[in-house]
Amino acid sequence: MIKLEKRMPQMNLGFLLLLLHFTASSQTSAPDSTQELKNLYSFSLVNGLNQSHSEPIYGDLQMAKATSVTHGFNFHYTRILHPAIDLSAGLGFGALPFRYKLPENYNPIGYGPFMNYFNNLNYKGFWRVELLASYRKQLTDERLLRAQVGGGFVHYGAYSYGSQSYISYDTIQPDEQIYDLDILFNNRIKPFVSFGGELSKTLKNRDVLGFKLSYDYAFNTAFEGSYVMKNQTSAGKYINNGHFLNFHLTYTLTRAKHIQTIKALQLDPNMDRKGARKAARKQKRYIDPSSKFINVSGGAGIGLTRVIKDPNSIFINYGFGSFLPRLTFEKGLKNQFFYEFGFHSQLFWDVQKFSFDKYGASGNSAFYAYQFSGGGLYRLILPNNYNVINVHAGMSLGFHLENGSGYGGGVISGEINGVPYQFSYTYTSEIHSNILSSVYLGLSKDFRIVNNLYLSLSYRQQFGLIKAAQTTYAYSGLNIPYTEGVQTKINGTSKDFQLGFKVKFGGE
Repeated sequence: MIKLEKRMPQMNLGFLLLLLHFTASSQTSAPDSTQELKNLYSFSLVNGLNQSHSEPIYGDLQMAKATSVTHGFNFHYTRILHPAIDLSAGLGFGALPFRYKLPENYNPIGYGPFMNYFNNLNYKGFWRVELLASYRKQLTDERLLRAQVGGGFVHYGAYSYGSQSYISYDTIQPDEQIYDLDILFNNRIKPFVSFGGELSKTLKNRDVLGFKLSYDYAFNTAFEGSYVMKNQTSAGKYINNGHFLNFHLTYTLTRAKHIQTIKALQLDPNMDRKGARKAARKQKRYIDPSSKFINVSGGAGIGLTRVIKDPNSIFINYGFGSFLPRLTFEKGLKNQFFYEFGFHSQLFWDVQKFSFDKYGASGNSAFYAYQFSGGGLYRLILPNNYNVINVHAGMSLGFHLENGSGYGGGVISGEINGVPYQFSYTYTSEIHSNILSSVYLGLSKDFRIVNNLYLSLSYRQQFGLIKAAQTTYAYSGLNIPYTEGVQTKINGTSKDFQLGFKVKFGGE
C-alpha cells in the first residue's frame, strides 16, 4: 500500500496568485508631439524557471533535481532620464512552486519517480521590490532595445512543509520508508541582482508591447530542507537557491488614445476640458452588450474533502490548495447578460483533518481533474458605464483518470490542556467515479488596463454532485472506543481565486 502524506500547518496563502518581476517599456515620443514622454507605467506577466536540488550527506540515493515554473504579475514606474538611459522602480507579487522527485534509479512505488509535474506541486506566495537601470537603443521608429541591470529584495515569509511516503505491507511486517522530506522557508528578506534584455514595439494606439528575458541571482536560498530515504539508509539536504530565468510579457501605457479623445471632444464649443475628460472616461468604460471576451487566468483551487459519517465528530471538512489554470470565453446577449464557456484543471487531495488538532492536517493526492463549464453572467453597470461587479452561475462537467484503491494509517500524539494523548487510525480509499459534475456561483471584477485589455479578479464556489472518491476510517484514542465505518468523500466541491488577463473583441 502506498501512502503519500502532505503535512501542512495553518498557512496564509495570501494569494498567491503569482510572480517575479516585470519590466518597464518605453518610447521617446509622447501623445502630445510638443513634449517628450518622461513617465511610464507598465504591467507584466512573468513566467520563470526555477530548480531545487539535493546535497547528499550519506547513502547512495538522493532527491533528483526538480524544475518548476513560477508565475507572477508586477508593476513598474519608469522615469526616462535621457534618450539612452532610464530608471525603473517595481513591485511584484507571485507564487513560487516547489517540487521534489525521486531519483530515476529508485522506483519502489510502481508509477515512476513523480514524473507527473502536477502530482507533487506546491506553491508559496511572495512579494518583491526592485530598482533597475536601462540602456536604451532605438532600432527603428517602432522598435526599441533595452539592456537592463539592477537588484532588489524578495520575501517569501515563514512556512514549513513536510511530505513522506512509505509502503505498508501488513500488521506484522514493518512499513518500508520511501522518503521523508521537510522544507523550511524562513522569514528573512532576501536580496538579489537581475540582468536582462528587452525588445519592445510601439503599437498603433502608441502603447508599447515588450518581450524580455532576464536572470535573477539570489544571495540567500529561497528554502532549505532535509530528506531521508529508504529506511534512513540515505540522507541529505534539499535546497532551492532562489535563482530564476524569467520570460516577461509587458504592456506599457502611454495614454495616447485617451488624450486624443479629450482633444476631439473639446472641439465642441459647449464642452470644457473638465466635461471632456468626464465624457472621455464614460466613453472609455463602455462595454457593448454584444462584446466577446477571452480570459486567461490562474490561481489557487481548494478542493474540499467532506465528512459523510462520523459519530464522534473527530474528522472535519477540510481542503488543500493547488494551482488552477482557467480559460474562459464570454459572449454578450443583451442588457448586460452574457453566456460563458470555460475549461480548467485542478488537483484534488484526500485530506485528513482532525477537530482536536488545530494546526495539523495530512493528505494524499487523490486525482487530477479536467473540467468544462458553461453558464451565464450579469454585468452590474452604472449609468456612467462603470462596471461594478460581475455575477456568474452555471454548471461544470469533468473527468479524471485515476482508478483503484489504497489503504494506510497513522498515529498522532500530543497534549490537550496539559494531558498527553495518542490517536491512531487506519483507512481504505477507493475511486467511485471518473466523472465530476457540479454547479457553480461566482463573482468577478474587471479592471481596464488599456483599450480592450483588462485585469480580472474572480472567486468561484463549486458544489459537487457526484461522489468521485470515498475513504473509510477506523480509529481509537482520546478516550473514544474503537470506531469503524467513518467516511469522507470527494465530489468536486471546491473554491478558487483567480487572477488573469481578459481581452475584449467584437461589438462597438
